[in-house]
Amino acid sequence: VSLLAVFGSVILGMLSAGVAALEKHDENSNDDKTVAAGINVRFSTETDEIPDFQKHISPLLGRLGCNGRACHGSFQGQGGFRLSLFGYDFKTDCAALLADGTGRVDCDEPAESLVLLKGSAEIDHEGGQRFSADGWEAKVVEAWIAAGAPAVSTPSNMKSLEVTPHEIRFDSEGQRVPLQVVVHWADGSSEDVTSLARFQSNDPSIAEVDSSGIVTGVASGDSHIVVFYDNGVSPVFVFKPYTLAAGTEEATYTSIFANPIDQLVQVKLDKLNLPRSDYVDDATFLRRVSLDIAGSLPSANDVREFLNDTSATKRADKIEELLETPAYVAWWTTFLCDMTGNNSQELRNVGSDNASQQWYDWIHQRVADNVPYDQIIEGIVLSSSRVKDESYREYCERMSKMAHDKTSDTFVSQDSMPYYWMRRETQDRETRAIAFAQNFLGVQIQCAQCHKHPFDRWSQQDFEEFSRFFSGVATTQYNNVPELDKPDAKKILLDLGIEPGTRVAGGNLQKISKDAIRDGKTIPYSQLSVTRPKLTSAERKAFVEALAAASASQEEIAVEPKGNAKKKLKKQKPEARGPLYHADARILGEAAVPLKDIADVREPVMEWMRAKNNPFFARAFVNRVWAKYFGIGIVNPIDDLNRANAPSNEPLLDYLAKGFIDSGFDMKWLHRQIANSRTYQTSWQPVAENAYDQRNFSHALPRRLPAELVIDSIIQACSPDERNEAFLETMQSRSIAIAGTNLGATEIGGRKSGFALVAFGRSDRNNNCDCDRSNDTSLIQTVYLQNDQDIHNWLTHPQGWVAQATNSSSSNNANLNNELNAINERLRRLQQAVDSSKNPDRADAAEKKIADLRKRKQWLLRQIEAVNKIAAQTNELEQLVENAYLRSLSRYPTPEEIASCIDFIDRSKSRNEGLVGVLWTLINTKEFIVNH
Repeated sequence: VSLLAVFGSVILGMLSAGVAALEKHDENSNDDKTVAAGINVRFSTETDEIPDFQKHISPLLGRLGCNGRACHGSFQGQGGFRLSLFGYDFKTDCAALLADGTGRVDCDEPAESLVLLKGSAEIDHEGGQRFSADGWEAKVVEAWIAAGAPAVSTPSNMKSLEVTPHEIRFDSEGQRVPLQVVVHWADGSSEDVTSLARFQSNDPSIAEVDSSGIVTGVASGDSHIVVFYDNGVSPVFVFKPYTLAAGTEEATYTSIFANPIDQLVQVKLDKLNLPRSDYVDDATFLRRVSLDIAGSLPSANDVREFLNDTSATKRADKIEELLETPAYVAWWTTFLCDMTGNNSQELRNVGSDNASQQWYDWIHQRVADNVPYDQIIEGIVLSSSRVKDESYREYCERMSKMAHDKTSDTFVSQDSMPYYWMRRETQDRETRAIAFAQNFLGVQIQCAQCHKHPFDRWSQQDFEEFSRFFSGVATTQYNNVPELDKPDAKKILLDLGIEPGTRVAGGNLQKISKDAIRDGKTIPYSQLSVTRPKLTSAERKAFVEALAAASASQEEIAVEPKGNAKKKLKKQKPEARGPLYHADARILGEAAVPLKDIADVREPVMEWMRAKNNPFFARAFVNRVWAKYFGIGIVNPIDDLNRANAPSNEPLLDYLAKGFIDSGFDMKWLHRQIANSRTYQTSWQPVAENAYDQRNFSHALPRRLPAELVIDSIIQACSPDERNEAFLETMQSRSIAIAGTNLGATEIGGRKSGFALVAFGRSDRNNNCDCDRSNDTSLIQTVYLQNDQDIHNWLTHPQGWVAQATNSSSSNNANLNNELNAINERLRRLQQAVDSSKNPDRADAAEKKIADLRKRKQWLLRQIEAVNKIAAQTNELEQLVENAYLRSLSRYPTPEEIASCIDFIDRSKSRNEGLVGVLWTLINTKEFIVNH
């Protein structure tokens, strides 16, 4: 009976597994084909199956590490044997294995193939033993060789990579959970490929995974296990909840939040047993939101008014108020200039020297008007230099007039901003494709330029086909204009005293152009032109070779080359000649796009980006904006949205992206949604249970101020009251309003702020990476804040706040008394002169001076009386200390801090010196330099 019970249990288990497999099969619509067992199982016994190179041999080589960077996948290979890195170039890899005279593959004596003998270490192998001689791996490779080592004629297309379980919860350290990986192909077949997949833990301190796909829980927290097979990449969420404090129970709080951001964050926190920190207090909220939205400290009066406001909606009202300030426009214009690469040095080939300013102003106007994000990007992506029916001469005249009259808004009013495509370092289709993908999609595809992307599905073919959209985009210099424009170009050069055809050094041309613009003359401008993608030199070479072969066999060919090869087409019939351009291109992860009848081949890319189901465009932007508010993205690094780099909270990212699209790409919607959330308004002070959380937003993360905000905040703290109050409205000399990468002078002190901005990590916009901006701390920053002449100049400036405070306040009492004493002494001497003088004229002059001095004395006595009266009513030093705290730390000082500061001022040589010391100390606190 016991045996029957056990047997019955096994049968029921098998039936359940079968039902589950069928259900899973139905979910994946595999044309009623069952999931094949793993090749390791199939080859554990005798079989006539012939392994497939793409589906089995190439993944196996990857699993064994043969095509990795440290082995045969390196650029130079190993031992004369080179495989494609990560193994996606099946043709090349097959050729390398089958190369004559190498003995790597011996189809006549499969067991004697070096790939088997070295892999099993039966003969010396620098890479060591990769499999046993009688293991399934050896049997699979040998069976492939015995069948003649068939190559891949047509690559199979993967439909999906299914990993189960898709989420793992660990309840104890050391708990082990196996993964199963099933591949579903486009032809409807499915196969268990767990034994061929590769596994990676994104955080081994949370969970480890071995080569067979068994995941082991290590510690509390959350991360992802990433599974790789063929071009499939699939992350698996793994987590172990934190231990609850004694006496508490698991609970969900999503129902108490109205903002979906807070609900989605809370779902994750509930899974991990992570409590939220408290709400941030009003003073800290005001400072945080003012810096994040408007790149500015709140003024002392702003802080007083906000803290005295008892309105229940004052935080939401403040957010709306900040979104309407010029400072908001300037700060987020700088954000977009960082993202799109507004680099002054990269635009030196354009013509005039104000291209960076025009770029900035063009975006600035659209941020001010709250133009939808997709329309701003469309104006950049689909930009052109010349308007419809405009000649080259008219174009240069228009641009020259704008450069001469720097106040002109003609450029700003244009529909497009072409400078993005005209930067010197992005003048070939490959670099343009790389920049475009990272700037607007948050996707780093540069790896796929040379080999399969190690952490995503992109292959070299994907990169090549995507880059075709940008090969028709070209910047032409004044000396290389199309034939139709050459007469205009020659006339412009002659008017400048330059003989056409004469090569002018770049520096000299810039000087000539600068002088000409100043004098109101027309200068030659580079221009952006767009055609359909043309053949590359390599493709053209291949065509010529094919043409030679075709000529010998009298065959016709269907692609038109350039240059002398055109002459060979005369023998062909016109209808047999193909286009000069690529017939189609392929957007990342999408179907091919025919380009034959598309005038601007960038249009399909733009339409794909703004589509509701686009997986990158909106997600990349909201992730970047989120990181500006929280110091960390939902995906990190924020510009690397690859499949292996899974979001810390995917439902949250999906919600923000969808909401952003549904709002019509309204940037202010996104700012409101984030800033009004409980998640954003959470204190930076952790509680015991969430102290180590860095990725789930259970508490705010203190962030060092961005470079521009460091400089502006110091200046604002040191500015007189009138200037301090106007920081949200006046952008003159503000660091957050610097257009390009040529750094200007600040208003107070007059010194150039370039050194400080570089020291604090302002983006130099030299490449496409968001890491061009750094918020890291360094010793040089500490030295600057403590000892640099800039700090001394700002603190002691005769028009600064300290001078204003000490000169206009009762703290000038000592100076008043000193002057009174000096007047009394002078009166005494003058009276002596009058009494002893025998010259009436001199005596009259002395009497007049005495009368004037007595009037001054009476004024001084009234001032001293007023000062003493004020001093009797209030502690004026306390007011000065309070103002210093409000204008720097945006909060009232504590009684202990007031006492300490007053004691310091009293012990200083003068009140001026003491107040300088107090403000210097506040600027050098962590509380000042971080947004918390």
